[in-house]
Amino acid sequence: MSPKTSGQFKEIRADKKQLIIDTALNLFANKGYHASSISMIAKEAKISKGLMYNYFDSKEALLREIFEDFIRIIMDLMNPNHDDEITTEEMRDFLSSYFQLVEQNHLYWKLYFQLSVKSEIFDLLVNDFYSEQMEKTQRLINRYFSERFKEPEIEISLFFSILKGFALDYLHSYKTYPQSKIEGFKKKMFEMFLR
Repeated sequence: MSPKTSGQFKEIRADKKQLIIDTALNLFANKGYHASSISMIAKEAKISKGLMYNYFDSKEALLREIFEDFIRIIMDLMNPNHDDEITTEEMRDFLSSYFQLVEQNHLYWKLYFQLSVKSEIFDLLVNDFYSEQMEKTQRLINRYFSERFKEPEIEISLFFSILKGFALDYLHSYKTYPQSKIEGFKKKMFEMFLR
C-alpha cells in the first residue's frame, strides 16, 4: 500500500472533523449541551478523547463551530450570491426553501431553541464571526423591509416570529404537517412578505 498524499490526509482530517461536529450536534440537540461531555462525544464518534482535542480545544469551541455552520447555511439560503442585498426573488426562494431547511437541519434548530433561552450558554457563541454574521443578517433584513414596508420594524418582528414559531411547532409536531399545510403556509408568507 502506498503512503497517503497530503490531499488524502486533508480529506481524512476534514471527514474526521465533520464526524465530530455531526456527533456533537446530535448529542447536544438530543441530550443537552451541559449533559454531553467531550468523553461522550468521543465515544459516540468512536475516536479517542485525545484526538477530539486535535480538532477542538474545548466543548465551547465545538459549539461555536456548530453554530457558525448553522449561520452559514441560513445566510447561503437567504443571500445565495453574497451580494449584500436580498431581492424579492431571493426572499421568495428563501421562504420556499425554509420549510425544507427546518426539516433537513432539525438538529440545528432543536439546539438553537434549547440554547436561545439559556443566556449563559448563548453568550459563549458570541464571537467575532457570530457578531459579524448577525450584523450582516440584520443589515440585509433591515434593507429589504425598509425598502418595501411602511413599518419595517414591525414587519421584521412579525417575520422572525413567524419563522421561529413555525420551526418550533414543526419540530414538536412534524407529523401534523402534511405537504398541503406547508404549501398553504408558504402561500401566506408570500402574501405577507414579498413585495
